Amino acid sequence: MKRDLFFLREVRQPLLSRASYSTACACVALFVFVFMAINCGPPPQGQYHIPESALAAAERTKATTQSSQSQTTLPESATIQLEKLPYLRNAFKERVRVSSRGGLDDFHATTRRQIQHSAVIANCSFDILKAFIAKGWAPIVMVEFQGRTPEILPMSQYNNQLGEVYLENPSNLNKRRLTYTDFEASWSRISRKKCILITPRKLSELDVRKALGDYLPEAAFQEISVQSR
Repeated sequence: MKRDLFFLREVRQPLLSRASYSTACACVALFVFVFMAINCGPPPQGQYHIPESALAAAERTKATTQSSQSQTTLPESATIQLEKLPYLRNAFKERVRVSSRGGLDDFHATTRRQIQHSAVIANCSFDILKAFIAKGWAPIVMVEFQGRTPEILPMSQYNNQLGEVYLENPSNLNKRRLTYTDFEASWSRISRKKCILITPRKLSELDVRKALGDYLPEAAFQEISVQSR
């Protein structure tokens, strides 16, 4: 019995020593962890931190471009001095014969002898016509004045404050005036939202779109078509 007690006493002492050593190691490890946490700050964001991707950057650039385009505006008014455009006057030296069926397309075809470069612009809006005037291109349209026979004339001026547009015969510089409401109603019905541009050089569709982009957002002239010679 005494021998057994002696054996247990001998075994118990190393076990207690090992337990004390393990406890001490655990305390030291805990102290080191707390010290590092205090000095290093909070842990990194890891998976919650998502850097800006190339796609996000592209979308931001696109939004900036669209915002700048939406800020493009037309001047409040613009005027073209037709007397300074001899290539335009040549088309009106002779009396312009108007056909209600052929309209502007006939004018485009029959003036081939008088002028070299002409373009028919389809699917226009009133703002597109204004942009052409601001650019210095006089859009030629067919309109009706107070129920009379339709006439084909260049637009030479618009004024937002007065709400009026002016059409002018380049051969005699005789001006005609219409309110915006009357002009749009007549032009969209008779001209079928077309106009003709007569310029010193041939215009491509890219030329026309680039000019419109100086005054209008791209969405405003996406539907136009250009037939030029």
